[in-house]
Amino acid sequence: MQNTEKERMKNEVFILDSNIWISYVITRKLDKLVSLIHRHQLIVLTCLPLIQELQEVLMRPKFKKYLGKSDLREIIAIHLKICRIVDIDDTPMQLSDPKDYFLLNLYNKGEASQLVSGDKELIREAGELNYGTMTLREFELTYLV
Repeated sequence: MQNTEKERMKNEVFILDSNIWISYVITRKLDKLVSLIHRHQLIVLTCLPLIQELQEVLMRPKFKKYLGKSDLREIIAIHLKICRIVDIDDTPMQLSDPKDYFLLNLYNKGEASQLVSGDKELIREAGELNYGTMTLREFELTYLV
């Protein structure tokens, strides 16, 4: 029996780069992302370096106008609640930015099917290495139906 589109989506395992989470936070649409994940029963992976990066970026002065300290705690709590945490290693990857190694390690260790990112260089390099990748726009066009 062939999988239907909904069954295929249920089997997809995603990594959402910190820039995706931040995009939803600053546009005040985190609830839409959470709803999309639940509605399509998507599996979303995270790891300690991704959580740390998300916290560090959201604590930057330029984001103070978007959220307070309690908001930061709530965002991280939501992230932890809807994501599956995976222990990763720090194997070097063939990327120009060593800060992104953890994303491909998470992809491998968590057996992900898609890395969603707004980082064009990361998308290009990961795609060339045969990782499944999507931009935020492609992710939304596919799952915001």
